[in-house]
Amino acid sequence: MRKLIGVTIAVVLFAVAAAAFAAKPAGVTIKVAKPTIVYGGTDVLSGKVSSGNAGEKVIVMAQPNGAPTFTPVATVDTTTAGAWSYTATPTIQTAYEAQWLTDTSSAVAVKVRPQLTLAKVSLAAGRGTFTVKATADRPFTGKYVLVQRLAASGIVQLKKVVLGSDSTATFTIKVQRGRSRLRAVMPSSQTQPGYVATQSAVLVINR
Repeated sequence: MRKLIGVTIAVVLFAVAAAAFAAKPAGVTIKVAKPTIVYGGTDVLSGKVSSGNAGEKVIVMAQPNGAPTFTPVATVDTTTAGAWSYTATPTIQTAYEAQWLTDTSSAVAVKVRPQLTLAKVSLAAGRGTFTVKATADRPFTGKYVLVQRLAASGIVQLKKVVLGSDSTATFTIKVQRGRSRLRAVMPSSQTQPGYVATQSAVLVINR
């Protein structure tokens, strides 16, 4: 009986200790405003420290895609209730952590889409000449984009265009009469590693 009581007490104490450990708040937290941005854009990282004090120093750590470790990119001060924030400009998919005293937050990631632009060069005799350009921290030479028309019946694939050494291409397609809504799409198979699928803004052509 005494042995059973001892085991029961031990189990209860272990459960109490585990609950206390689980209930312990994280020393410093981190979150991102946007999980994905377009190349050249910004994102806001934010969080809190458990002390709730203003004036605490939080170190923002970053690990861009392909980098072996996290490295510090900024030190920010907490404000009311221990809150902190930092505006980041990742140029490739990047993981972030926050450090405060001896505590390190969990990691969050910001994905990046290459900036893809589609522009009209000329329009004559039912054919249009266009340019497409992908912009990021590395070239996309030999990668392709899909040129599409957005119709009421769905998406119509018009052409596969391969990008040149400067990540641009000039191409010609037939343009139907009336109003056409065109866009360029770059699938993830062409943007990886470090970037996710992207698409241009819709280009409206009236013929």
